[in-house]
Amino acid sequence: MISLTFALNLLFAGVLGTLALLALVRAFGRRMPRRGGVALLVGAWAAAVLVMTLRPGTGLGVRLNLVPILFDGPASAVDAVLNVGVFVPLGMLLALVAVRFRTVFVAALVMTLGIEVTQYISDLGRTADINDVITNVLGACLGWAVVAGIRAALGAGRAREVRRKGTGADTGTGPGVGLGTGTGTDAGTGPVLSGARP
Repeated sequence: MISLTFALNLLFAGVLGTLALLALVRAFGRRMPRRGGVALLVGAWAAAVLVMTLRPGTGLGVRLNLVPILFDGPASAVDAVLNVGVFVPLGMLLALVAVRFRTVFVAALVMTLGIEVTQYISDLGRTADINDVITNVLGACLGWAVVAGIRAALGAGRAREVRRKGTGADTGTGPGVGLGTGTGTDAGTGPVLSGARP
């Protein structure tokens, strides 16, 4: 029988994956999504993260760890990777509405510090860990970089396309551009009509 913890973890992963996929799809769009819609998605992400990080833990670990980049086994390394992935959707969603990198960095830092401090004060059986702060902020920055990079590449490609079209029109290479090559025109390329009679 599936435990409640496993079911919640699976649901959480599904929410994160869906949000990341939505952000990735929208990154390839021509139009910037509405801020209101993105705000709702960020709210859904934040709610899922708070539920998963502020629920009671096992209480088997230390209450506070201030030693950065400390992995005491494969499980800690896996946990670090997962922590990076948790905040990736936040960076991706904020990049969709052109939020600056600095703002994303600060937002991720403030939120993850709030989570860790709450975990320590409330003594939920979880470890308030400086490594969580580092990996969460890193995840948000990576998510922002992915979407910002995609949009920048697409924007550069569209700009080159516009320049090519503009250059073609300016040089007269497009269809329907006349330069007086017909007969009987003012350019004098047709037969000359003289008023003098023989």
